[in-house]
Amino acid sequence: MLATFGVFVAVVVYLSAQAYLAFPSPDTDNAVLPDVITEPASYESEVDAVLAQIDYDHPPAPRFVSYRIESGDTLGALLASFGTDERDINRVVTCRGECRKLHRLIPGSWLITRLSHDNRLLSIGQSLQYGQIRQYRFSPDGVEVSSTQLERHAIPAYKHVVIRDGESPISAALRVGGIKESTVLRATQILEYDIDFWRNVYPNDEFEIYFDQIFVDEEYVQDGDIYALRFTNRGRLHDAYLHADGMHYEADGSAIQKQFLKAPLQYKRISSNFSNARKHPILGYTRAHRGTDYAAPRGTPVRSTADGIVSRVVRNDRAAGNFLAVKHSNGFETRYLHLSGFAPGINKGTRVLRGSTIGYVGSTGYSTGPHLHYEVIKNGRHLNPLTVPNPSVESLEGTQKNIFLANVENYLDTIERFREQSLLAEPVAVAQ
Repeated sequence: MLATFGVFVAVVVYLSAQAYLAFPSPDTDNAVLPDVITEPASYESEVDAVLAQIDYDHPPAPRFVSYRIESGDTLGALLASFGTDERDINRVVTCRGECRKLHRLIPGSWLITRLSHDNRLLSIGQSLQYGQIRQYRFSPDGVEVSSTQLERHAIPAYKHVVIRDGESPISAALRVGGIKESTVLRATQILEYDIDFWRNVYPNDEFEIYFDQIFVDEEYVQDGDIYALRFTNRGRLHDAYLHADGMHYEADGSAIQKQFLKAPLQYKRISSNFSNARKHPILGYTRAHRGTDYAAPRGTPVRSTADGIVSRVVRNDRAAGNFLAVKHSNGFETRYLHLSGFAPGINKGTRVLRGSTIGYVGSTGYSTGPHLHYEVIKNGRHLNPLTVPNPSVESLEGTQKNIFLANVENYLDTIERFREQSLLAEPVAVAQ
C-alpha cells in the first residue's frame, strides 16, 4: 500500500511541477480558478488527506483527475467520465503520431488528466514501467510530448550451452541457459546463412554467447547487444562478432550474410529431397523431383530466401497449387509451391527482402499433406537447394577491418576472463 502511494505521489509531484509550463487554454487567462484541487472518488484515502492539508499561497493549478487503469478501460470513455469537453475527447481519440500511444492503457498504471475550470483538456500524464512518466500537453497548435529519461545500465553476460543426445533444438537450450527468447531469435538469425537450425543441430554441439543485459534501477529490463556468438556444429566453429556498423562478421572480417538463407521456413522435417528420379506419390510414375519438400503445419510463414522481385504469382494451378517465383541477382530464381495463400501485398513485380514473409504453407495442387516445395534455379538449371553455392554479400576492408579485428581481440579476451573467473553458467543439459 505504501509503495503504491509513493509512486502515485511521485507522479502527482512531477506533473504539478509542470503545471504552469503547460500550454494554457485560450479562454482561461482571466478566469477565476477554484480554491482547491479536486480529486475523483478513486483516490486513495491517504492521498485525499495529504492534498487537503496543502496551503496554497497562489492560485492553484487547474484541477487534476487521477485514475488507476483497469482491464477493459478505453481512453475516450475515461475522459468522458472525467467531464472533459467533448471537443477535446474527439481530438484525443483521433490524434495521430506519438499521441496514439495514449490509447495503450496498461492495467495498474496511472492516468492523470489536467483540466481547466471549464473542462478543457490541458494535459494528460501516464505512469509507465520503471517509474517513467510520459506527459502530453495540449494547445491550439498541437500536442507536445515529453518523457522522463530512464537511467539504463548495461551489464556484460556470458552463457555456455551444450546440446546433449536426445535434447530439444538449440533455441530451447539457450532459453534454459538463461537467455531470453528474443535473444535466441537474434542469435539464430545471425548464423542462419550457414546453419539450418531445424535440421543441422546435433548432440554435443556447443553455443557460447557474450552479450549485454540491460537494467533500470537494479531491475532487469531486457537483453542488449550480442557482441560475440560462437557455435560449434559437429566440430566446426561458426562464429560472429559485432562491428560498429551494427552488423556481425566472422573473426577475419568476412561477411556472415550470404545471398540465400539456409531454409525458407521453420519446418518439422524434410519429406522429400532433390532427386533426378523419384516416384511421384500421386501420379505413380518416376520423374525428376527438382526441389526440396519441407513438411510443416498449414499456415507456417514462408520466407523469401534472398532479396528479389516477385516474377510470378499463380493461384490454383492443377499441379503446383498456389505458387510464386522470385527473381534474384546473379541469375538465380526461387520457387515456392503448394501454398495455402500469399502474404498481403505480394503481387507480380513486388520487391521482397531476404527473410520477409511471402506466403504460407498449404497443401494445394498435387500434394498429400501440408508442405512447401522449394526450388532454386540458376540460369535455367535446377540446383539442389541444400547444396546450392551461397556467395557472401560484403566483407570488411581497410581501416574498418583493422578496427573490427581489434574489437574481436577484446571480445575474446573478455570471454576468457569470464571463463577464468568462473562467472559463466555451467553447460546446460536440456531435458525434453
